[in-house]
Amino acid sequence: MYGHIRGQDNAVARLKTLRRLGKVAHAYLFTGPPGVGKHTTAKAFAGALLCDAGGETGGACGICRQCRLFQSAAHPDLQMIGPEGASIGIDQVRRLNAAVSRKPYNHRHVVVIDAADVCTDQAQNAFLKTLEEPPGAAVFILVSDRPEALLPTVLSRCCEVKFRRLGVDLVAEELVQRHDVPAVEAKAAAALAGGSIGRALELHTPAAAALREKVLAVAANPALARVNDKTLFAGRAEARQWLDFMSLWYRDLLLYRLTGNTGLIVNTDRLQEIKQAAYTASQLLKAVESVETGQKMLRANVHQRLVMEGLTARLASVFQKDSSRA
Repeated sequence: MYGHIRGQDNAVARLKTLRRLGKVAHAYLFTGPPGVGKHTTAKAFAGALLCDAGGETGGACGICRQCRLFQSAAHPDLQMIGPEGASIGIDQVRRLNAAVSRKPYNHRHVVVIDAADVCTDQAQNAFLKTLEEPPGAAVFILVSDRPEALLPTVLSRCCEVKFRRLGVDLVAEELVQRHDVPAVEAKAAAALAGGSIGRALELHTPAAAALREKVLAVAANPALARVNDKTLFAGRAEARQWLDFMSLWYRDLLLYRLTGNTGLIVNTDRLQEIKQAAYTASQLLKAVESVETGQKMLRANVHQRLVMEGLTARLASVFQKDSSRA
């Protein structure tokens, strides 16, 4: 089951060794960027913990009764929960606590909590007693992109397993080989995704491509932007993406202006535009700083339209000023 996990050799080796040696802790926290294999690894680890032969190899054998139940998503000792709507609520955790308090069908209960960081504080507190006094040999696997959102009392009771960003070449290769993405498009999506296969797949959608076109059009002519146009971005999540695209664009322009090194470019499918851009280094540095300010404001819950109005006004001012070469 670990065979499809790419670029996380250290995490996988550690988990397999713990299972093989019988030194499994009662709670783990899988952390790292989104889309790098945390959830897939959590499922593989859960399968290995449930497998009758897992102690021999560190992984699931795939043929025993426990593995067959796991593969059919019918194993009674496996609990998998995730957000219902925007969060994981206290009722979900109460049902989980009740389930793991019962005697397991085989050897142990295994629980995978995806996006654990969206557990409400109430839910985390309800779960805390189970973490402090785990029933039997139960193992809890929490998966999170934002561990800082978890209560310190929850964090302190988990063994952290860190997952790293993937290399651009590995992500591109995965897109080509497993998702049939054309090589040129795969390379561009992989570079933009910042080491996340999941993010690269999101970027290879018509909706993401259309949004990126809008962003780059505004970046080229911020004075003409109409941020009250409802077609520009749909909501807060899209506004974050809007800023991410713009940040990468101005970063690329600045790096190429300073170094002339195309190997540093993320927007690899826009090299000609980047090479032909006539902005000064001073202008581009101010543009990058302006976008960073916008990102901070959005994280501070300032309304997205106010953020965008302020940002486009600042950018228009930056690019109307002295255009002498740096």
